[in-house]
Amino acid sequence: MFTNISGHPPQDAPAHSTALEMLQGCHARIRHFVQLSHTLAEAVDALPKDIVEAAASLTRYFSEALPLHEADENQTLFPRLCDASPLGSPLREAAQAMVEQHRAIDELVAELLSLCGTIHGQPELLPSLAQRLRQVTSALDQIFAAHLHMEETVIFPALQQFTPSQLEEISQEMQQRRQPPRQGIHLVR
Repeated sequence: MFTNISGHPPQDAPAHSTALEMLQGCHARIRHFVQLSHTLAEAVDALPKDIVEAAASLTRYFSEALPLHEADENQTLFPRLCDASPLGSPLREAAQAMVEQHRAIDELVAELLSLCGTIHGQPELLPSLAQRLRQVTSALDQIFAAHLHMEETVIFPALQQFTPSQLEEISQEMQQRRQPPRQGIHLVR
């Protein structure tokens, strides 16, 4: 089955993971799903059910999980990194670049999601959409390569400057973002 590139996607970090472990897990999943998109683009002769499954997996990941990771970086890391680094410092510049790169990533992801939606609904269209899917995926691959490298070499090491209680707060904020909304049934009398 072509959707099984290198086994299952990396799993979410355990409930009591550190912020760094959670971020590293997100990066592993980003790489996995970009690779899956490359594989889908080349799978024009695959079974329709496998094409549909791959398109659905890509849609789920890029529409549900990736936005959580971006929120971790934009809403949780970015303000703290800016508070901890002076204007013009390499860390502050990297933090700003991280947020700005998300905008370009989001534009490409929107096109990828549109393609995957079409492919999911009409897998027989994959051969006619494969070239565009290759182009979008290659562009995503390039921007993610630079983006993830910058984060892993500048942003992640900078987390060491935070105290254990600050890191725990960051971790809790990220974990909270992944909790399902609380819903309850209320009796009205």
